[in-house]
Amino acid sequence: MADESTQSITINAQPADVMAVIADFDAYPQWAASVKSCEVTVPGAEGRAKQVAFKIDAGGIKDEYELAYEWDGDRRVNWTLV
Repeated sequence: MADESTQSITINAQPADVMAVIADFDAYPQWAASVKSCEVTVPGAEGRAKQVAFKIDAGGIKDEYELAYEWDGDRRVNWTLV
């Protein structure tokens, strides 16, 4: 059985501004302390990656994983573990 996690948050900003931050994978290590590197492995349209490989180090937890992204303009983004 697969584990699932769902979260939501309300952000007082324009959707395009929020999506621009989510799509800026090069910047993740600057603001997400446990993210040590992000590499776009499959580029997508309009600068929004289809797949991204992550390396994290959160003290006792170290991991490498890849996520696949589905973008719906500035309305929605979904990601799944590859």
